[in-house]
Amino acid sequence: MTSADSTPLHPRPIRSFVLREGRLTVAQERAFRELWSRFGVEWTPGKVLDWTTLFEHAQPVTVEIGFGNGESLAAMAAAAPERNWLGIEVHRPGIGHVLLEIERLGLRNLRVLRHDAVAVLSEGIAPASVAAVQLFFPDPWPKRRHHKRRILSPQLVAVLAQVLESGGIFHAATDWEPYAAQMLETLDAAALWFENTAGAGHFAPRPSSRPLTRFEQRGERLGHPVRDVIFRRRLVQVTG
Repeated sequence: MTSADSTPLHPRPIRSFVLREGRLTVAQERAFRELWSRFGVEWTPGKVLDWTTLFEHAQPVTVEIGFGNGESLAAMAAAAPERNWLGIEVHRPGIGHVLLEIERLGLRNLRVLRHDAVAVLSEGIAPASVAAVQLFFPDPWPKRRHHKRRILSPQLVAVLAQVLESGGIFHAATDWEPYAAQMLETLDAAALWFENTAGAGHFAPRPSSRPLTRFEQRGERLGHPVRDVIFRRRLVQVTG
């Protein structure tokens, strides 16, 4: 049913991803069967996640949006046991792969959740409760008519401002130059909430904490430089 101006009363949300799943390997099937109950997070839309029940220790939480096969996420969690990590992904093969990495590395500070990351950030995370959010190599949706599907938008920036604590970090990276420019422009425009750690209008150097992935190495060989943007949440004003 539509209103008089033909605008849907309940428009479908724009998805920043498309499910193109291959078959799970035997190992990935085992991961879901044996490891999901230990490291997977079951989430109901609208329910706020409780970090104290998800993780063994009360530590700063980093959320990664769309971790792919999860190798770099697992490596970061292994390198920073003093932090808790939540990876959000929709593709089952990638989730299966990272579950196997969690088992292989013996990680106790990494959990994974299968759902639309924007919905989780919007509805499932308490305000000012996250130390960092990461978004590495999201789908660039290069065709102009698809730009509206790009996940980094003013709407997402507003959600990030809500969930990040004062001084919290949002770190994104892409090898698609036009998308990198849009990321920088979108975040610089949110100066009320965020400050660019590299200075307004500048990309940040890749921090050593972000592993150099095979995908990134291949992109560099093809002449696709990777751009990092790192923004810090300004002081959250508490009233009342």
